[in-house]
Amino acid sequence: MSDNTDHRDIEETDELLEAEEAAPVKFWEEKQRELLTSVVDYNLSTLSDLVKAKTIDLQPKYQRRFRWDDDRQSKLIESFLMNVPVPPVFLNEDKYGQYSVIDGKQRLTAIHDFMMGRLRLRNLEVFADINNRRFDELPPDFQAVIKTRPTIRVIIVLRQSDQDIKFEVFKRLNTGGVRLNAQEIRNSTYPGPLNDMLLDTSEHPLFHKLLGIKSKAESAIYQEMRDVEFLLRFCVFKDTWHSFTSRLQSALDEYMVVNQRMPSKKLDRLKQDFLNTLACVEAAFGDHAFQRWQPAKKQWRRQVLASLFDAQMFACYGLKDDKLRRKQDDIIAGFTHLFEDHDFQQSITTGTNTPNLFQYRVTKVRALLLPFGGDK
Repeated sequence: MSDNTDHRDIEETDELLEAEEAAPVKFWEEKQRELLTSVVDYNLSTLSDLVKAKTIDLQPKYQRRFRWDDDRQSKLIESFLMNVPVPPVFLNEDKYGQYSVIDGKQRLTAIHDFMMGRLRLRNLEVFADINNRRFDELPPDFQAVIKTRPTIRVIIVLRQSDQDIKFEVFKRLNTGGVRLNAQEIRNSTYPGPLNDMLLDTSEHPLFHKLLGIKSKAESAIYQEMRDVEFLLRFCVFKDTWHSFTSRLQSALDEYMVVNQRMPSKKLDRLKQDFLNTLACVEAAFGDHAFQRWQPAKKQWRRQVLASLFDAQMFACYGLKDDKLRRKQDDIIAGFTHLFEDHDFQQSITTGTNTPNLFQYRVTKVRALLLPFGGDK
């Protein structure tokens, strides 16, 4: 934890120190009373029914996008069959009779997929004789046992609980034993209208097309929320890229803090600016959006670079997509020529988040585009 002590006031009286030492204890005691929970043991059939009826929401916005593969889901089902203890699931009571998953999304998804016949068991070791079978392909007696015998404990954080302590529970459970990246932390730490807009807009089909996201389940960009962070970068720097002087990640964090409850009209404008700029990038660079040209190999590297997202998006902001589209061949030819420039190469590959290189690459691409796109 960071030390926020003001050294001008370091010499405090014993009375003040005792009061400060007592305050955390009082806070803890109060918050313990304000976290209300209910504990229920559900069998697999009942849990699946609750998910099917949408009584349990598996897709709250603060959840990660990561999804277990079939092997890991199968291992969970095998654990139930072996009576191996499975960690509890934590749910939030959104309103009476409606719940969202805080921790345990992957477990609930695996149970539901299996019970609905969507999961074919794979690579089981102890129960190898049921490999490659779905639930509805098992003998009836075995199906009955699976429906009713295994149970999983569900801990429900009740809606009467204090909101601050509930959110702290969400944040800590969602960091579990898995290290979250910066955008996943922002997603769980700064909920609100801005975060909702980022999550919704990042799903736009054109954005996924330019990022090369064909399958959400197989895309690292999608699973790790890099698409959401790209959109956030646009929101933060679209009007300030030329004067940016701080650390990039700090700037993203600060923007989320300051604008967490951004008004809807401003959010709508941000979204429209982003979509307009995406259209310009697609018009100018086509299938090579955010991709790097390799002069030695004379071919494109099919990998999205954050540094080229910056260069193309901020260079295109405020231009006209119809003009750019008519000159796409000339633009792409000029863009590939930039990769002969050592300084430009450095600006997209080395120390890319430093302000001077950040501004250099945008300036170079902006200078290329202005003659073709014109200002609005």
